[in-house]
Amino acid sequence: MMELRRGFLRLLGAGLAGSTLGGGSLALQEKRRAMPEPPAPAAPGETTPDPPDPQSPQRALLKLNEKQFRESLTSLYERVRDLRQDLESMHTADIFSVKVYKQTDEIEHLAKRLKSLARF
Repeated sequence: MMELRRGFLRLLGAGLAGSTLGGGSLALQEKRRAMPEPPAPAAPGETTPDPPDPQSPQRALLKLNEKQFRESLTSLYERVRDLRQDLESMHTADIFSVKVYKQTDEIEHLAKRLKSLARF
């Protein structure tokens, strides 16, 4: 009878020990599944293609706008310089000529164009 008890206890102990160890390994496997392994790094020579830039048409418009702005600014500077030279050669008692009037009108139009380009 003692032998029967010992055999039963051994089986019971082995079963408990196995379930305890098996349960622990199951918990470790669940933890491993929770965190995926990171992807392998790319080879040094490999490059991934860049995704298309959705703002590239907008950038092209901004570059064109900047070019127009700079050209208008240069033209405005030249016209103002010419007007200044004309005014320095005139006497203040003289009546302004039509040429001066047209130059100021052109300068005004260029200034308005610069203002509209600056808003964009």
